[in-house]
Amino acid sequence: MRTSANIPASVAAALFFFASGASASDGGRLDAFLKELSGKLDLSRAGVSIVDLRDPAAPLRGGWQDTEIRPAASVIKLNLLAGAYNAVYNGLTFDAKIKITRNNWTGTWNPEEDGIHDPNPPIKLGETWTLGKLTEVMIRRSDNVATNTLMDFLDRKAVTAFVRSAGLSLTYVRHKLSSGTDVDDPDATGYNQMPPYDAATLLMLVAQGRLVSREASERMYATLSGQLDRELIAAALPEDAVYAGKTGELSAARNDAAIIRAPGREYVLVIYTQLPGGQAKPLIKAIARAVDEYFSGGS
Repeated sequence: MRTSANIPASVAAALFFFASGASASDGGRLDAFLKELSGKLDLSRAGVSIVDLRDPAAPLRGGWQDTEIRPAASVIKLNLLAGAYNAVYNGLTFDAKIKITRNNWTGTWNPEEDGIHDPNPPIKLGETWTLGKLTEVMIRRSDNVATNTLMDFLDRKAVTAFVRSAGLSLTYVRHKLSSGTDVDDPDATGYNQMPPYDAATLLMLVAQGRLVSREASERMYATLSGQLDRELIAAALPEDAVYAGKTGELSAARNDAAIIRAPGREYVLVIYTQLPGGQAKPLIKAIARAVDEYFSGGS
């Protein structure tokens, strides 16, 4: 059984289109919109990054404190999603079998406890799962055990080198995730880091079909569209909008990073907050509503 996928940075760089130069300023309209929004909502403990994809060949960007380093929480898992598809592009298969071991065991969210149907069973210690299924549950139900297992299997340093070659210059996958039970992580090198700007860059590449390959991007988008936690950006959108994204939560942080597609508009929206859930949830929803209204109004 293969237990790691060491992808050289030089190979990773060759497989990505560089994000630098892939986006442009919109003359400040999005920045001005967010500055105006900061006068209506308290954004002092938030970071927001937006990419206007209505013209996919010439995306326009704007942000509010979106390069500041805030806890990424489970949004960091987007990098492992990209790393898994890069590994398969390089010769692995999503049918590769991986054993669940105690050193990666920790607490994780169970959607069924919140009345949300999860088509996948919970992971049990000692089971063997496929790379494909671990990748799916890592994103769709934010499974921490799957995440930690993939950090070992894919090699977090290779994943970091890969996404940084795509232009995510402030992103580092450094430590496994713990919830209630600490994990054995002798290879940890510090805190995970992925500011809103970098998360938006990764999702922009997915939306454009430019992350690893068009087919890989389409499959990543399909995985993101199956996100089970839909109480933040997704809950604020009108019925004509389709959400595909990844949420994150810590005791004092709540985040959401998403691709939004709807008639006449397509954009990436990433919102990080350094607030407990009870305060973060209404703020994220208010930002998401305002952003969608901005695009719906033909701005």
